[in-house]
Amino acid sequence: MNYIPNIITIFRILASFAMLILPNNLFFPLYFFAGLTDILDGWLARKMKWTSAFGTLLDSIADLIFFVVVILKVVGTIKLPTFLLWGALLVLLIRCISYTIGFFRFHQFTSLHTYGNKLTGLLLFLSPIVLLVVPIKPFGVILLICAVGSSSEELFIVSTTQKLDKNVTTFFDKK
Repeated sequence: MNYIPNIITIFRILASFAMLILPNNLFFPLYFFAGLTDILDGWLARKMKWTSAFGTLLDSIADLIFFVVVILKVVGTIKLPTFLLWGALLVLLIRCISYTIGFFRFHQFTSLHTYGNKLTGLLLFLSPIVLLVVPIKPFGVILLICAVGSSSEELFIVSTTQKLDKNVTTFFDKK
């Protein structure tokens, strides 16, 4: 039964690709479906003790695909302040350095499921709704602080830990 979370994750990948090719009026239903599958697959895997290295990797890949698709669909429709673009570039750079160090240290993709990364993902997921009522600059600052903090924490964990645990919650998590 441990394949059920992976099937749910695959549905998130399919929904992400569908957002690219289906009409724009289906974007939000697919968007929320993908978000719900992201919550459900991880919760179910942990609750039922069905976690696996493959499932963790598949979840990270699904998150990346979803993020790239949303960026492709949404960023072209709104004008982002320059500081947010530079901030996003900084986060991307930190993450690339972290993944590179992780690959050389642990010989695998090292995206971690920390609380900071989950909070950043939640803020990114909620951003289309939040931006309907909150101006982009203050929300962007909050999102950027969270993203820089979580990516820096991940870099620090990957650089200093002796044994990789992709489900580590924070740097202070002493499993």
